[in-house]
Amino acid sequence: MNTLLNRDLALKIITSPLIILWVYTGGSKLMDFPDFKNQLHLQHFSETTAKILTIALPVSELLTAVLLARKYQKPGLKISLILLGIFTLYIILILSGYYIKVPCSCGGVLKFLGWRMHLLFNIFFLTINTLALYLYTKKERRQGKSD
Repeated sequence: MNTLLNRDLALKIITSPLIILWVYTGGSKLMDFPDFKNQLHLQHFSETTAKILTIALPVSELLTAVLLARKYQKPGLKISLILLGIFTLYIILILSGYYIKVPCSCGGVLKFLGWRMHLLFNIFFLTINTLALYLYTKKERRQGKSD
């Protein structure tokens, strides 16, 4: 029982920065929507893809935060891991010189990070996200539940 309480506390501590991350990034994109939209349209994406991402990115980031803060934590952790994985892969492609145009369409202060710092930032969040998903799965097994 004590282990379960410790695991719940650890999950809350680990998921809190993820919730803050997704509220901040999604919210800042919406708060400065014209700039975000402009930066996204400067990317290498097609016009149609850019239009879809203009809405899909902030909505998916905010939705992820809501899922993480509610009883749908496991799906939230999975979506968060996918988003972080995609963003991290994109940064790796940028650093490898795969893309010619590399404007940052990130929100808030994140757009001022260099690409290497951004990669480290993402790796940190990928790590804590993976740890939280591991702890959540372990908690479910201990309680006799699974997906």
